[in-house]
Amino acid sequence: MKTRAMGRLAENFSWPLIVATLGLMFCGLVNLFSVSSGPAGEIGSPFFKQLSFATVGLVGLSAFFLFDYRNLKSLAWPLFFLCLILLVAVKFFGITAGGATRWLPLGLFRFQPSELTKICLVLLLSHLFSRHQYPHGLDFKDLLLPLPLIAAPFFLILKQPDLGTALHLVLTVGPIFFIVKPRLRVVITALSLIAALAGWIFLFGGREFLLKHEFIKPYHLDRVRYYLAPEDRPNDQGWQIIQAKSAIGGGQILGLGFLEGTQQKFGFLPAPETDFAFAALAEEWGFVGAAIILILFFSLIWSSLNIVKRGGDSFGSYMAMGLISLIFWQMAINIAMVVGLFPVVGIPLPFISYGGSSLFISLLSIAIISNIGLNRHFFQDEPVKQNPQVWAKGVTAPLEPVVVTTRRLAPPNPNEPEPYPDHRLPRRQPWLKYLRKPGRPYFPPPNNY
Repeated sequence: MKTRAMGRLAENFSWPLIVATLGLMFCGLVNLFSVSSGPAGEIGSPFFKQLSFATVGLVGLSAFFLFDYRNLKSLAWPLFFLCLILLVAVKFFGITAGGATRWLPLGLFRFQPSELTKICLVLLLSHLFSRHQYPHGLDFKDLLLPLPLIAAPFFLILKQPDLGTALHLVLTVGPIFFIVKPRLRVVITALSLIAALAGWIFLFGGREFLLKHEFIKPYHLDRVRYYLAPEDRPNDQGWQIIQAKSAIGGGQILGLGFLEGTQQKFGFLPAPETDFAFAALAEEWGFVGAAIILILFFSLIWSSLNIVKRGGDSFGSYMAMGLISLIFWQMAINIAMVVGLFPVVGIPLPFISYGGSSLFISLLSIAIISNIGLNRHFFQDEPVKQNPQVWAKGVTAPLEPVVVTTRRLAPPNPNEPEPYPDHRLPRRQPWLKYLRKPGRPYFPPPNNY
């Protein structure tokens, strides 16, 4: 039985997801090794820090497979309130860098609570939506609690200020509402409010109101302005976009070669370790290297969506959808920003950009998604049909004695019906009914009760 159980777990394990994750981490470390190496060949500290972060993260990812993701339900509310406390603490004890206060000092490294808040919010919303059924879709009354839960961290992150992360928080939880399926009138109302907000901002003086109350900063508007026309300020606001495009174009098909990137080696490309890591990678490895990164991301996202589709319970499906949305939007926004399709924002590229907080959150997301796929067999109705490779040889195997966890009040009567018929088997071992030989009882003799 243990051998068959291990085979069942091995089949449910999403190998493409793990292989894609390891491939992206390897590419990120190689790229960071190159951009942190000086002209004399010395290796900068960012590479060794990222390598230590990756090692610790992989150990934590492996350990997380030992837990059942359903136990996270009891931690949903405590973790969410902890994140709110950390976001408030950033205001008073945080580290300011680049005009923003986003990090908390934790001894040898800094931690960004807004990154952890994304996972905790996904966990809480998945827990709330999985407690009820919505046969007709989400209605307005069903949003009375989720919307304030999203608004609280949104405004705390916005005041840091970090508009990019605040918007990324909303984009992360958006697909959860999509698969719960809101009612049509809710969708129409939401689209109308978005259109009205956009009209107020661009036509009726909303920008002045947002600037006056510091919801947005003047440099946010400058980023949009020079995103549309970067050549107007080639030595100031448009510098980042122009140099990123030059780096990507200079790589051509096969790239300039490892350690041969000129844009980042001579300081033309800004932030090659973090925000513009994809541009530095494309310069050295060309179109082929950039395509490999995109293929790995596609494999990661596709494997995660298969877990969402085949998930056994709504809680796991909602959470997997939210976590893969977190990684997808980070990837999409960062690459679109680097190639000039989106304004410059402080969103790192998962597994590629330097940063312990980003790498930790990305690995934690993959660990939870993999755990959901690993434990989906608990909810399968026909495991023989859904796991043919594992159960092909085990269907005719003799059934081992099962220890009953409940005690009967009297010796079993042969005339009584079976205490657990086929449709009421113990939930944690639903596959036993497919291994039983005809006429063989489910439970051991009476002296074992």
